[in-house]
Amino acid sequence: MKDAENGSVKKVFSADKQRYVTGVLLIVVLVLILLINSKILIWFVLGALLLLSIKESLALYTLETALHFYILGALGWIGAYFTENPLYCGLIVLLLYASYIAYSKKLPLKVMLPFLYPTLPFLCIWSVYGLLDRWGLICLIAVVVCTDTGAYFGGKIFGKTPFSPTSPKKTIEGVVVGVACGTAVGAVFYTGITHSFPLAVVVALFVALASVFGDLFESYLKREANLKDSGTIFPGHGGVLDRLDALLFAAIAMLFILSVLPLYSETSVL
Repeated sequence: MKDAENGSVKKVFSADKQRYVTGVLLIVVLVLILLINSKILIWFVLGALLLLSIKESLALYTLETALHFYILGALGWIGAYFTENPLYCGLIVLLLYASYIAYSKKLPLKVMLPFLYPTLPFLCIWSVYGLLDRWGLICLIAVVVCTDTGAYFGGKIFGKTPFSPTSPKKTIEGVVVGVACGTAVGAVFYTGITHSFPLAVVVALFVALASVFGDLFESYLKREANLKDSGTIFPGHGGVLDRLDALLFAAIAMLFILSVLPLYSETSVL
């Protein structure tokens, strides 16, 4: 009996070996980047991921690849490095692009979509880093990872009720467990920012919920485009957007709530 169980475990691990190896490598790289905590390095890595995400989004939006998508994305990202309000760079790109579309009538309106998602959420991630240094990224990632992990195991153990027709495998029970895990862990992290545990719970809950719908939105885009994954750059994991979908929505939520509530100060972070 034990031999059969061991054989089954080995079989599962062997089938997902590539996924596990890639996952470990990604974690190691992430930890190293956060330990180094170089502004230019984090900007460069996020910028590279943004351009890859724009490439993947073209397939999701069924748009033809064109150089101007990458040029505009890169220009907006370069501008973000030199401003205290990175989102303005994304908005000015949208303004210029919309102006050209209206003037020329040569492009369909949906060509603006890659500059809404994923570009603006990436600028939100960079804004969070600008406000709170690496501690902001750590808090953000911690909530997203705990929410995702809790939802996975919660769904496996308790899952019965479908959460949304967009993603039939997700269950309400799994989402509840995931959000609870993300909120519990996030509350501890965000207390260092808010200096108030009740407020930290609110922030963590908001970010955890946003991460759930970030994952759901990516699933929606893939189903609409009839794609299994957004890309293939990460063996066993898919594309950049497959890995960062929850983080992108969570970053928007975190930046919004930090902007609305006076929760942090420069002395509250590392």
